[in-house]
Amino acid sequence: MSACSSTEISFRGPPEEKLVTSTTRNILEKSTTQTPTLLPQTSTTVPPTAFSTEELIPVTSLQFEKEIAAETTLVITQPDTGKVQETENLDLIKEIIRTPTKNEPLSVVTIGDSVSYDADLGIKAVLESTKTVEVTNRSFGGVGLTQKGFQNYLDESLLIEPEVMTVMLGGWDLAFLEENQEEYEKIIEDSIEEILKVSSLIIWIGMPPTPKAEGLEESRHLVNEIYKEISNRKREVEFIDTNELLGNENGTFVRFLTAFDGGIHQIRKVRDGKDDGHLCPFGAALIGGSVFKKIAERFPLNQKEINWWSGEWTKDPRYDDPPGGCAHSFVK
Repeated sequence: MSACSSTEISFRGPPEEKLVTSTTRNILEKSTTQTPTLLPQTSTTVPPTAFSTEELIPVTSLQFEKEIAAETTLVITQPDTGKVQETENLDLIKEIIRTPTKNEPLSVVTIGDSVSYDADLGIKAVLESTKTVEVTNRSFGGVGLTQKGFQNYLDESLLIEPEVMTVMLGGWDLAFLEENQEEYEKIIEDSIEEILKVSSLIIWIGMPPTPKAEGLEESRHLVNEIYKEISNRKREVEFIDTNELLGNENGTFVRFLTAFDGGIHQIRKVRDGKDDGHLCPFGAALIGGSVFKKIAERFPLNQKEINWWSGEWTKDPRYDDPPGGCAHSFVK
């Protein structure tokens, strides 16, 4: 798959199966354009906005606030008596699982492919900035639910007994999905059930927008809609829409976004002079901020380091692969 580094060693795919169709493909007919997600930050930060070669699209700034752990929606009903009543929509309540402490930190494990590998350090930086979370990064290139060896990889990751697991993959599954959609959906559901035997919460991160030249967008939209639909049926699974997070106003690939310091920064790599699907530090930070927000709804967290997004982790060699791949400047 062209979105992954040429240096990766992938698992070998399973045998080809009989073509199976699913009604999930009809989901693609719906519009995927949504309002960009705003991340919790300090009062001096400006959240990410979409970028085009013509102009930067501004959005309203957002002050950092402690996320409300439980949200309740009141639904107005009209009984036969004509009297208006208010009832709670319990489906929208976010259950507090526990409050992590320094002595009893939250255990988080990240799994996924090479794009997840780039995101790992951003997730680790923001969560460990709380001093109440311990993150184990286990992502690497070539990981996919349908790749040979995935089950052993998942079993080993669960031996750490994470309370929360983040999952970010998809690219190595697209070919299998196109021919075996119903079977792929079953594989996702089985993997989720396996994780939930150990973990209390799964953060499933959607496959980010890919460069147009790679020709993967149709399949990417399909796999993300499947992830989202299955996640919506599971109270213990939260889905992160990367169309909103890393794309422009239409949810398509961009190389630059306005980030936490209000500046325009490169979020996706350049390889051989062309856009590449892998992440630069600011892209990893955007993923990390969104993961933080989702986890904090179930495990209350407080950031101790407000500049976590600009720490030493941003100098990791993975962000200089290929050399200079994240060193490009924004030109309006």
